[in-house]
Amino acid sequence: MLDYRQRLLATTLLVSASLIATSAAAQDVPAPETPTGPAETPPEMAAPAAEAQATPAAEPGQDIVVTGTRIPQANLESVSPVTVVSDQDLKLQGTARVEDLLNTLPSVMASQSSGISNGADGTATVDLRGLGPNRTLVLVNGRRLVPGSPASAGPADINFIPSSIVKRVEVLTGGASSTYGADAVSGVVNFIMDTNFEGIRFDGQYSVYQHSNRDRNLGGGRSMYDILELRKAAGLDGYAYPTGSVVDGGAFDGTVSIGAGFDDNRGHVTAYFGYRNVNPVLQSRRDYSACTIQNTGAGLPQCGGSATNAFGNVIYFENGTSTFYNLAADTGIGNGPGPAYNFAPTNFFQRPDERYTAGLFANYEISPAI
Repeated sequence: MLDYRQRLLATTLLVSASLIATSAAAQDVPAPETPTGPAETPPEMAAPAAEAQATPAAEPGQDIVVTGTRIPQANLESVSPVTVVSDQDLKLQGTARVEDLLNTLPSVMASQSSGISNGADGTATVDLRGLGPNRTLVLVNGRRLVPGSPASAGPADINFIPSSIVKRVEVLTGGASSTYGADAVSGVVNFIMDTNFEGIRFDGQYSVYQHSNRDRNLGGGRSMYDILELRKAAGLDGYAYPTGSVVDGGAFDGTVSIGAGFDDNRGHVTAYFGYRNVNPVLQSRRDYSACTIQNTGAGLPQCGGSATNAFGNVIYFENGTSTFYNLAADTGIGNGPGPAYNFAPTNFFQRPDERYTAGLFANYEISPAI
């Protein structure tokens, strides 16, 4: 029995040794070398494999990423950063005036525009960085725009620029004076026009303002209605309090643009004709502006204004000193200022405006150099 067990154990060891040797032999077999000479595989069998390696199958739903573009951009060509307002911004903003859109930019300060009441001269100007419109250079297709007033070399009037054929507006606020001079100390605004437009196009826009007057509390238990009624009771002015929902300030702006090329597109002409009519918006139509709010000595809001009231004022000079008197209707000459004149209701949030514009862009290429 012992001899049989020894033989069985020896046989198991031999079988295990032969399996290990077989595995080792399989691992030591060298991989076939890649042939460097002419292929021995028939061409009809090798061609599909070569094509499979050259053109791998595209994965379904794979994204295409564009890493570069040849579209010119002002920020890529300029040393200083440039703010660009496109024609789509003009359309999406829904404004009939270019200056109103530019005033929404952080670098532009509101200057002469449709919202200026006292001191308005009828022009529309751009004021970069608040340094004054005379220090902002306005260009059209890279060329200087003429002054807005023929009587003086004032800032350019951008009322002449039709928003319908504006491709984009480039605003440069740094380093412009080294190129354009003292006129561009605060920056340059360049209007790029679509002078290659062909065909005929009609652009029209109409807009209105709506406000709900709710007689809000101004403080101390007083509202705008209360302080206006106090003035009426004192016999000062009879401005009524605005009530309900008001719709006003209707503005219409229409432009006809015509463009055509000639002589095998060596020449091109673009013309435009525009009309704009803007209705006024008075401060008397809003509950928050129907009166000039001031505080009394007790801290209560009251309807104030200026000293140029209906009774008249006199400044009396004597011995190098001046004394202010108010000519009150019932007391004659009284010391000190009289009741203040409420000038707010007659001021404009939007002044009335009617404008006709027409312009022409023409160019002809005599030669590549001219």
